[in-house]
Amino acid sequence: MVKIKKKSSLRDKSQRKSQLASKISELKGSQQHIGYEYHENTLLKIAKTTKKQKQQDKSDQFINKLVNKVTFNTSGGISKSSLRRQKRKEKEQLKPKMDELLSTLPVGEETGSKSTKLVRSSIEEFVDTKKTNLNKPNPTKITGHRKIMIEEHKNFGNVLKNPEFKKSPFDALKNAIRQNMS
Repeated sequence: MVKIKKKSSLRDKSQRKSQLASKISELKGSQQHIGYEYHENTLLKIAKTTKKQKQQDKSDQFINKLVNKVTFNTSGGISKSSLRRQKRKEKEQLKPKMDELLSTLPVGEETGSKSTKLVRSSIEEFVDTKKTNLNKPNPTKITGHRKIMIEEHKNFGNVLKNPEFKKSPFDALKNAIRQNMS
């Protein structure tokens, strides 16, 4: 006869864990009922805790750890996502806000010193009017590499024909390379 393996569901798993937790708590309760009487002898200055009491405390701590692990009581029932959310909020609170920065700026016309002046100029001075060539050949592909080589060959021919090349060849090459890079 072939036994069919039973699939474990979440309900079964949680039931097993709760049974384990209840067994541990029963064991803990039975151990607490057994009390150890201790009479301190002041003349002999015996230690306040005996070896058995220390062992009992240690086992209680271990049982508490087990109960916390079994019942999944980590972090007081706070989920991972809520912890992440809280951390994110804390980070955002640390960042300076524009309203706060605006409130710290001085308000008034006489606050500006002699060294700070507002200069109004046309937008054209600050905005580059050149259009960049977005259709540059891709140097990693063979066809792009060929196009680049043809362009460089033409540029090198122009540099050789340039009268500055005859005066100082290295300066002419440097200038051509600078123009090519920009």
